[in-house]
Amino acid sequence: MWETLYGNNPNAFLKEEDSLVPGQYLAAYIGSAIIGVFQQWLESGTKESPLEMARILTTISINGPFFAAGLKK
Repeated sequence: MWETLYGNNPNAFLKEEDSLVPGQYLAAYIGSAIIGVFQQWLESGTKESPLEMARILTTISINGPFFAAGLKK
């Protein structure tokens, strides 16, 4: 997760100096959230397709949980 977000390569997603919180906490938060969603998906019988799960995770990750819950437009 750390390498994808902040790695020392031209494809790094973020710059740590631009973050509003320490990078290690942001990486831990995102990683834990993704693992939690996958655990829920597996425990509920994988009813959604992998493509639908990608859409769900992208919606939550890009827009945030309040947006995904319909609380923020």
